[in-house]
Amino acid sequence: MTFDLRSRSKPLAVLCTGLLAVQMSGVAGSALAQSASLESSQRTLSSQSNRPALEPDSALSADVDPTAADASDDAAAETDADNTSATGTTSVSTSSTSGIDTPSDILDQEQMQELRRQNMRESAVDELRTQLNDTRNDAQGVRVGSFILRPSLTETLGTERTTTAGDPDTRTFLRSGLKGTMTSDWSLHQLKIEGEGSWEKTLSGDTQNDPEGKIDAELRLDLTDETTATLKAGYSLQREDIGDPNAVANATTQSDVDQYTASAELKRDLGVLRTTAAVELTRQTYTDAILANGDRLSQADRDNNTATLRGRIGYELSPALIPFLEASYGRTLYDTRQDSLGYVRDATLYGAKAGVEVDLGEKLKGELAGGYLVAEFDDAALKSISAATIDGNATWSPRRGTDIGFNLSTEIEPTTTAGASGSTAYIGTVVLSQAILENLTGQVSSGLTLRNYSQETTPMQTVLSLGTGLTWGISRSLDFNADVAWEKTEQDGTEPYDVLRAGIGLTLKR
Repeated sequence: MTFDLRSRSKPLAVLCTGLLAVQMSGVAGSALAQSASLESSQRTLSSQSNRPALEPDSALSADVDPTAADASDDAAAETDADNTSATGTTSVSTSSTSGIDTPSDILDQEQMQELRRQNMRESAVDELRTQLNDTRNDAQGVRVGSFILRPSLTETLGTERTTTAGDPDTRTFLRSGLKGTMTSDWSLHQLKIEGEGSWEKTLSGDTQNDPEGKIDAELRLDLTDETTATLKAGYSLQREDIGDPNAVANATTQSDVDQYTASAELKRDLGVLRTTAAVELTRQTYTDAILANGDRLSQADRDNNTATLRGRIGYELSPALIPFLEASYGRTLYDTRQDSLGYVRDATLYGAKAGVEVDLGEKLKGELAGGYLVAEFDDAALKSISAATIDGNATWSPRRGTDIGFNLSTEIEPTTTAGASGSTAYIGTVVLSQAILENLTGQVSSGLTLRNYSQETTPMQTVLSLGTGLTWGISRSLDFNADVAWEKTEQDGTEPYDVLRAGIGLTLKR
């Protein structure tokens, strides 16, 4: 039998051709699938190019040959280059295994502490913002550890004319004044110590070297976000003036008054409620008064101690408006149970008032309240003192460079006069400060005191005061001061008393 190889080669060629076509179609399909997967991955990379980190793509991590991976890397590089040319910035390359950076990786420890500060940094002498720079200190004053000390020394040459019953008396004096403030520069809590004192040296006229001084310390503790505790302590020294209601008649030198104070206050916010609880302690001592004949008159009968408990609750209608109610209870005890005239002047004090706090930022801030105050004495021979009260303070800035300060207060003033309980004093002051030029500031002040005595036969006393002054800032460390002040005391049945003072001086500050 003879076989025709040419006839058999045709089916074999057809079979080989079919197998080759099947193989080629499989390769083409795999290539198309890989191409589609590559395009999908490129779109994913393009859509997530702005994200800080990329998640691993499971479709790219399986069944992809090295050539496909290289093509994917090239496509990603081309995408980053396109984004760079379009936005003008360089893309940040991130690893698929790294997470999102935390704020602590972006800000260093010092910057994080600045964000946590409860207190503002101490301002510079020219009120410019203090720069956070470790290499220099822009704050005014002298840095003492974590405190800023701001001392100042003032020398004033002045003249004073005192008129009593139409008889003037003039003297010239040199006043030396020292003032200092030390404030902590802590991020939490705050300790502030303020002190000032002055002494006068009479150059001509009657000698009246009256000393004055005070020092106050205040420690604020930020216990929690809603709770703040404040501790205070202070001391003051001043000499009574001849126009004071308890001044000794015909005395050449009035008594010096030493006052010691201490208080503790706790404030806590309970939602929209603002609560305050406080205890205050005050001690007053008096030195002897020197009479015209040189004799000394003891004032020890006036030495006393007063303790007061005070509570306040307010309701926050808005951050700018908080009405409140306040009540107080106090007790005054004298060192001498009975004074030289046989009176027991220990007293119990009751007080209540209602008012409102206003905080409109730099434009207006303060509070105003009205209430009632009662002082009941242990001695039945002494009439109790009761009076309506008005208290408040406010700072108003109608425009930049203009500041107006208001202050109203009501006080019960005990006395050692025979058969008298004391008086109620209503005190009001207004101070206007105006920036005239960049380094020139003017000030105008006025005050009025109405003193109503418990004895109906004693007429009301009126004390009126006016003053004006200029401060010229020669440099950051030197000021020139000029001021004039006038005060007049009037009361029916007594001779009027007025004092006119004027002076010029220099203040050296750091």
